[in-house]
Amino acid sequence: MLAQRAEHANLGAQADRVMQVLAQMPQFASYASGREVAERAGVNVSTVVRTAQQLDFDGWSDLRQALRTEYLNSLVTTSPDHPGSKDAATQMLRQDAANLASVSTDANITAIKNIADAMIEARRIVVITSGSGTGPAHILSYLASIYGFDIHVAAGPATSQAIPVSHLDERDCLIVVNVWRLTRALRGLTRQARKRGATIAVLTDLHSSPLNTYADHVVITPIEGINPTPSLTAMVAVVQSILAQLESSDARSSAKDIEKAWEQLDLMDDQP
Repeated sequence: MLAQRAEHANLGAQADRVMQVLAQMPQFASYASGREVAERAGVNVSTVVRTAQQLDFDGWSDLRQALRTEYLNSLVTTSPDHPGSKDAATQMLRQDAANLASVSTDANITAIKNIADAMIEARRIVVITSGSGTGPAHILSYLASIYGFDIHVAAGPATSQAIPVSHLDERDCLIVVNVWRLTRALRGLTRQARKRGATIAVLTDLHSSPLNTYADHVVITPIEGINPTPSLTAMVAVVQSILAQLESSDARSSAKDIEKAWEQLDLMDDQP
């Protein structure tokens, strides 16, 4: 698609650098901001926008949407049981299977183990996130708290998120869950935690996320779906992997006391 568009455009040297990034890093380009593409290509943001316009797009957002469509279409697999299936349910399941396969890298598995170790050693754990990242963040916090860890999700407005982050120090751990777009607040809070000496773990879908410069441990998680909406399946799988490490550790507290409290409060409908 890019080559066909470029045939009719008079691209200069800087635009060629942008084109190389787009062609060589389709997953990154499909979800990155214009600034992130510019940083990777070593140009300014206006060059990215101008390149998109030279390719006959309205701007970077328009080009990114076209790239995402092409990239997701290239990931759709077929099988003998469902040859050429076009229904959304089948395509989504196959895409999530591909995401899960690609997240299981040696680097990610090492980072997952290191994050679990950091949580075990931490006095307290704060999880910050925004938007779609709230789901995986709450799963991590809820189950880790059952295991006996002092963990709290700060997913509200930035004024509220700043409170627990401001109390962190070198004894604590900050986990940042970022899906797709990065907010200024999330970046600023991560930078503040870094200055305070906390151990920082980042779960993100971008290799070039600005958050990674502050992180001690980074897990890169694909979020490709079959439409512009990101898929959180692989991100949740990473969270479950961290929890599995916590559950298998000696630091994990027994859940029996919590189950006993549930029974005493008669909370469960299936109790005898």
